[in-house]
Amino acid sequence: MDDWAGIPLEEFGPQHEVGKDDKTTGRMVLPHGDGEAQSLLSSLAALVSDAYEVLLSEEEGVFYEREGKVPVLRGEKLRREYEDIDVLTLQDLPAVLDTLVVLEEESRIRSAEEAACLEERRRARRRQLDWERRQRKKLGEW
Repeated sequence: MDDWAGIPLEEFGPQHEVGKDDKTTGRMVLPHGDGEAQSLLSSLAALVSDAYEVLLSEEEGVFYEREGKVPVLRGEKLRREYEDIDVLTLQDLPAVLDTLVVLEEESRIRSAEEAACLEERRRARRRQLDWERRQRKKLGEW
């Protein structure tokens, strides 16, 4: 059995076959085989990517789209480093899971702040409409 822990998860999915001339042949291959274990690791790569897409802030989302890099919290102090998502391995999974927990909390905080801001705008609009209605009433337009 191969040691897959250091192989990027993305490599377990279909890859373009490259010929001797370093050009793609047009065929797709599964370089690590097509068993259930390989399928699981390929699915894991897609799940990790989907989770990041949902949880990243707008700025980090743009950076991910442009550079293909996502935050990964590493070390004892969980320092935020940006790494290419296509090179994350099974060994990186604990750090990725820690990162997703932190990103989820940050996402909840952002959502709460956005909801509070939206509610404040609605209240301000209601106050403005109430004021306008009172003014029209004073002028007899109501």
